[in-house]
Amino acid sequence: MPAEIFFKASAEKEFRRLPREIQRRFAKAFEALAQEPIRTRPGLDIKPLRGVKATWRLRVGDFRGVYEVERDTVRFTRFGHRSSVYQV
Repeated sequence: MPAEIFFKASAEKEFRRLPREIQRRFAKAFEALAQEPIRTRPGLDIKPLRGVKATWRLRVGDFRGVYEVERDTVRFTRFGHRSSVYQV
């Protein structure tokens, strides 16, 4: 069963600020991510974040989406350029 994908309110705002082409590329990646959110495969560049349990990043070009996985739920908490997305 595919995982459900949710956005934290602040992540949704960050996502809408991304360039349209990047939004389209993320949307395509979401489809593959919903099938298996923690298994990397061709066309889906994901990695676990070190030091943070059950948190992963999805790379689309120079942009990143940070998400948490809990059972059949994927919740995006941040979107942004690679130079700033990991800053608290």
